[in-house]
Amino acid sequence: MATIVRTSLSRSLISSKRLLLIPTTPRRTYVSSIFKGARSYFLGFRNREDDDSGDDAMVEESLPFVQYPLFTREQLKKIATDKFKLDFAHASFGYHSDSIVPSINSLSDLTDPTQLNTLLPRRRPQGSPADTLSIKAGDDTMLVSPTIIAVADGVSGWEDSTSNENTSSGIWSRSMVETFSRLMTEYKIRIFPHRLKKRDIKEILDDSYLHTSHLMDLQKLSGSSTLVLGMLSGETLQMISIGDSKIYIIRDGKIIKTNTEQMQSELCPQQIGTHTLDHLPSDIAWIESFKLKEGDYIVMCSDGISDNLYEWEIENYVSEWVNKNSSSSSSKKASNMKNLATKLLIKAKEVAFDDYAYTPYNEKVNSLKEPHQHSQGGKVDDMSIIVAKVVANTPSTTNIKV
Repeated sequence: MATIVRTSLSRSLISSKRLLLIPTTPRRTYVSSIFKGARSYFLGFRNREDDDSGDDAMVEESLPFVQYPLFTREQLKKIATDKFKLDFAHASFGYHSDSIVPSINSLSDLTDPTQLNTLLPRRRPQGSPADTLSIKAGDDTMLVSPTIIAVADGVSGWEDSTSNENTSSGIWSRSMVETFSRLMTEYKIRIFPHRLKKRDIKEILDDSYLHTSHLMDLQKLSGSSTLVLGMLSGETLQMISIGDSKIYIIRDGKIIKTNTEQMQSELCPQQIGTHTLDHLPSDIAWIESFKLKEGDYIVMCSDGISDNLYEWEIENYVSEWVNKNSSSSSSKKASNMKNLATKLLIKAKEVAFDDYAYTPYNEKVNSLKEPHQHSQGGKVDDMSIIVAKVVANTPSTTNIKV
């Protein structure tokens, strides 16, 4: 994805939008520890509007830093009550990257989220209960665990712009999904035994966005991304989507549920980032829930995959893998989900580098009303894909993840 749409980043927009955070109906008085820091950040902007520093004043470094909550194994065990869990695998290709090897990190790497060096690869602390992984390839970031999966497709167009801003959509996308995962866990612990409702999910989404904006401003960075995310809640999958990254739920070889793409304009997907502070993610997000069955497959990917593979191709490749796996011996190699994720990635890359291929992206471009050059050939981009099988979450097989 290489298109960004800029809007005014005036402080007046930020302070006026804060009115949306004032509830008009009674709601829980709990405020997350992450959001407290973000509130101070935005209040700092509002308070500075009365001084002579102007709209371009940078954030004061003395504003309270955001602190992540720490979770114990006992707390995590308490909330591990979902009917299902996800047997998952991932694969990626970083086209907008100097390395073909993705950066794979544990959430426990972010010991101090206000310092940029904590976003660099680091060995995972031994015995850490926070084993959710984030995988960064180019400007894409995936987050995987048995209870939550997400893809944030960073907008590479920031780096192509003529602005003198320091840009890093990769840092934006990684911080956004990691913050959401941590904050979701904090909410679950606080409201247990109740489950997350749509109102809670919107609150987590907005709080995560405010925190990520805070982090980027402290580091004087700009960036944005699309977002698609799925989290287990009992026997349902709660889904969030902003932009054109995709989630497919496949049952009996057919896609029975997918998200709706959101576009700002032709070929420009909806996105959230440092340039969208005039609205909150919950204002534009597609949010739905879907009741799962054991044996369902979930495929989640950035547009580097969905722009090159048709939905019927994804269905066929998943069905072919499932049928081959069910008819073969029960060897670990045959049943490895990683094989399926890698196969889908390889197929998408083959199409992307084929100058004569005809793809969903070509169809999208060629259907535009405005005059344009005929589009042909694959679309080379960062590619991130997660595949997950819905399996029973029994006490003997429960793995506690954040």
